[in-house]
Amino acid sequence: MSLSTQGFSVARQMGHLSNSAEDFCNSNTGFIRRQIRFCKPNPDLIRRVEKGPMKAIAECPNQFMNERWNCPLNNITAVFGTNKLRTRNREMSFLQSVVSAGIMFHVTRSCESGDIYDCGCDYRFPETTEPTGDWEWGGCSDNIRYGMYFSRQFVDASRDGEKSLDAMMKHNYEAGRQLISNNMGIKCKCYGVSASCTSQVCWNSMPKLREISSLLTSKHRQAHHVNFSKRKDKLSPTRRESATKHDLVYLMNSPNYCEPSKKHGSVGTHGRLCNKTSGEEDGCSMMCCGRGHQSLMRTVTESCHCRFHWCCFLECETCTRQEELNLCN
Repeated sequence: MSLSTQGFSVARQMGHLSNSAEDFCNSNTGFIRRQIRFCKPNPDLIRRVEKGPMKAIAECPNQFMNERWNCPLNNITAVFGTNKLRTRNREMSFLQSVVSAGIMFHVTRSCESGDIYDCGCDYRFPETTEPTGDWEWGGCSDNIRYGMYFSRQFVDASRDGEKSLDAMMKHNYEAGRQLISNNMGIKCKCYGVSASCTSQVCWNSMPKLREISSLLTSKHRQAHHVNFSKRKDKLSPTRRESATKHDLVYLMNSPNYCEPSKKHGSVGTHGRLCNKTSGEEDGCSMMCCGRGHQSLMRTVTESCHCRFHWCCFLECETCTRQEELNLCN
């Protein structure tokens, strides 16, 4: 029996396939038919999954805060649904991968917490890695098998209808999942008298969302430019080096993001903060696209000269300082 069939039977037994579930799945205009069919036996899971991509993408502005494209909200909310962007550039490749990874991460965490009937902890341990020293495999390993399965079934069901864009989406969705799988780590808990840690029990664990977002940012900068071969009905490299399933791919070059553009999801750089002493992309020359900038002074009030008193409170003075802000014209 497949995992999806198991989920359907369990949902029926638990009484979750109700009219409210039908209404929830049918009313979500961002779902296509295949996703609606997958949603109906799993409405509670779908509701929780909605939080996964947003938590992952919440790290996006931190990763790109010093670049012209700084992960604006209208890009984040346009990866799925009827109003999704049809851009094919490397920024969209990042968003596609981080959304897929975020859903896989959140579903896997839900397995661990017992929120999903179909899955729990993964008690299989690597056969190639034998415990050495005073530790052994145990505990609750992250069940990325189920997280990957769910992401493939639900996320990959999303289709644009244009073969080239669908191929790009499917590749980047998988790249996001592979990044989690390839960066699994080992966590351990000590046991012993008086915290002596005479022995340890260890399990497999996913990286944190911030690390996932950071790693995908690096993938974004190294993304491969590809073409779509209609004859072969698949992506093909523009250079000799082919993209692997671990790499991000894009079909079109990015705009300069200097001016607002609904077509490209660009909000422009007017009014953006810049660093007038920097020669990098966060510098006023590059960030402002040659339009110049304005320098403003503002007064900042903050706590300072704090002292800790035993026990237990913090006493601080209030200081003011002048801060220069440089804003793009």
